Amino acid sequence: MPKDLRNSQREAFLKKNHIDNIKCAFHWRQPVESEFQADFQSDWQAQLGGNGDTSGVSRMVLHYMKIVPLKVDASSRKYFRIILKNGKTYVLADDELKKNKLPEFAALSKFFLNHGVHTPKVYFEDFNQGFLLLEDLGDDTFTRLLDKGVDEAFLYDLATDALIKIANINQRPENIADLTKRRLIDDICFFADWYVPMAKGEPLTEFERKEFVGLVEPLADLAFKVPMGIVLWDYHVDNIMLKKGENECDVIDFQDTMWGPVTYDIMSLLEDARRDVSLSVQSTMKEKFFAALNGVKRQDFDDSYAFLSLFRHMRVLGRFTILGFVNNKPQYLKFVPHLWDMLSKTLQYSKFEEIRKWLEAVLPQEKRVIPQRKPINEAMVLAAGRGVRMRELTDHLPKPLVKVGNKALIDYNFERLKNIGIKDVVVNLCYQGDLIKKHLEENERDFHITYSLEDEALETGGGIKKALDYFKNEAFFVCNSDVFFEEEKLKPAMWKMLDAWNDKKFDILLLLQDLNNVCGDKGVGDYRIKSGVLERNREKTDGFDYMFGGIYIIKKSVFEGIKKDKFSARDLFDEAEKKGKLGYVVNHSTFYHIGTPEAFNAAQEKIKKQ
Repeated sequence: MPKDLRNSQREAFLKKNHIDNIKCAFHWRQPVESEFQADFQSDWQAQLGGNGDTSGVSRMVLHYMKIVPLKVDASSRKYFRIILKNGKTYVLADDELKKNKLPEFAALSKFFLNHGVHTPKVYFEDFNQGFLLLEDLGDDTFTRLLDKGVDEAFLYDLATDALIKIANINQRPENIADLTKRRLIDDICFFADWYVPMAKGEPLTEFERKEFVGLVEPLADLAFKVPMGIVLWDYHVDNIMLKKGENECDVIDFQDTMWGPVTYDIMSLLEDARRDVSLSVQSTMKEKFFAALNGVKRQDFDDSYAFLSLFRHMRVLGRFTILGFVNNKPQYLKFVPHLWDMLSKTLQYSKFEEIRKWLEAVLPQEKRVIPQRKPINEAMVLAAGRGVRMRELTDHLPKPLVKVGNKALIDYNFERLKNIGIKDVVVNLCYQGDLIKKHLEENERDFHITYSLEDEALETGGGIKKALDYFKNEAFFVCNSDVFFEEEKLKPAMWKMLDAWNDKKFDILLLLQDLNNVCGDKGVGDYRIKSGVLERNREKTDGFDYMFGGIYIIKKSVFEGIKKDKFSARDLFDEAEKKGKLGYVVNHSTFYHIGTPEAFNAAQEKIKKQ
């Protein structure tokens, strides 16, 4: 039996035991509020037949509870309903990855309750382990109530009342961030960097992206024509509940609260990404909220509301693309047509003429579709080399297993492959290949790995050629196993490569690295870009600003007619360059070129300082 709710086999355990009569133990590390304490003491005392010592509620062991997993949405949090033998219920929030701001949730819950806003009470918190024990508000989210036929106007009136109450709080919560103009511009670029490339089939050009940002920047000032106040950030009917017997709604998602334009949450409520809200309800609640604001001009309110609507619909199109493909939650993609319906209406606002024209030129109506991922689903990781220049570091250990930042180099490749949804991987092995195979079998169990064994290292091109029969598709990724770099903030490099790949235009697509951001063994650059065309530095001279980044997409057909078994992939790059079929994507974040012990040490030092 597990000793607490979190363990590596939790999901399998709960399923096997049908979520019923599970014998669990919880170890509470601090005293808890009296209401919670009384319930648990009563239940605990009953189980001990009245003979147990319950004075130490900071460490209380409970038996024979029923634990029911609750449905989760986009978050990585998990929720469980805990049912005691005395019938009382609580909800346990489990943030195993510690990414969901539990301390902020607990602090803001207390803040809102103190100001008369209904939120779940927090009975117990363990931030080190990622646990919160919460009041159980039941199952009636507004979404479920609407689906049951509860009057739409009644529910949206309650939700608007809650926002009016929050707008009238004259105190800023501690430790919340500002919703700034910079944040709005950065977040609206999810649309440009994620949605557009996967809907259009190609990324925006550098000029088109600059045009987009240039149009958005002055429009973003419209958002700030209203007073600043509390912004819950994700206020919609999935995040609002109505507890039985109550006449006010409960807000259940607020850990991302910021200080920003007070129009944001009412717009988020009424222009819901997941459902249609009737025009009459939208109009009535918008007017009700506006009437509750003091000293706000009608035009300023409308301008702010309109831009934030534009912002949210574009941002959510990008975010739902990420959820659909990066987080493997394709159910979010079904909302794309609805988002476009709302965005198209918003674009008719009189001050949006220029950005409407830009969209018509760059993303015409026929391209405003559910995004698609290009079908490159296989990769090869090159791991057969000796790493001679690493000297003593690879005398007894293959270079792919050298640790940088407490992780083997090869593991960073598999992290990137997992992020882009690739599970079928070929790894070539030669020097100390048994160690690499053992490491991967122990650490990369989520992948289907095929090993291509080489009696002698065949170099990069020869290694790929030998493994070609393992690939089902024409194009696949190739990664040098010692590649280590930081990802850019908006989009990982391999996703950018997938966006840029065009099998009619390219035979090979390279990841290039800006030399200005290389840490370690820099040397002279490998390539320069002239009028959008790559040129390799064959003479090893200055003036070439880009290093080959160790990752590429390649087509099987480039190997046709090659008879030799041992050769460098660089020969293939040169041939593609000669034919005008060599593409590229540039990575501008820090790249650690770990080719020598000195470069290795420099990279380690830089990582320690971060």
